[in-house]
Amino acid sequence: MKALLKISVLLIAIIVLSSQQSQAQVKAGLGAAFASEVEQVGIQGDLHYRLPNTPAIQFGGGLAYYFPKEDREFMEANLNGAYIFYDKYMFKSYLYTGLHLARLEQNHSNGSSIDRTIGLNIGLGAEYDFGSLLAFGDLKYVVSEIDQPVFSIGLRVPFGGN
Repeated sequence: MKALLKISVLLIAIIVLSSQQSQAQVKAGLGAAFASEVEQVGIQGDLHYRLPNTPAIQFGGGLAYYFPKEDREFMEANLNGAYIFYDKYMFKSYLYTGLHLARLEQNHSNGSSIDRTIGLNIGLGAEYDFGSLLAFGDLKYVVSEIDQPVFSIGLRVPFGGN
């Protein structure tokens, strides 16, 4: 039920944001991520909104679930603001920073423990435009109780605008 609610909210947000009559752009993405400190690979989904009339700024958020490894489960949520410093031809580069929320569950023989952390993202990313698809790669460093670099790659689909 919770998953259905989350998917519904995401679809409504995409429809509302993409139906504006401005040059705003919404992008939804799916990709793979690797978190170096917890040494896990996962899948991530994200949503980005590029502001109209200020083409160098975009906001985004995403969720990443890492596949369980050695009795440990890790997931993260991120809210970021980005500055696009290069946007020519089919290539775009951006710097971003934002809020990082993480949950690490470790199973032990006598039970499990859950650690929740709040931190800061500092990252660099790039997108390559294939027309109806955008390939992306991000490298960020998370400053929190679980300090770690995270690398992610995937595809995004743009909705509306330029």
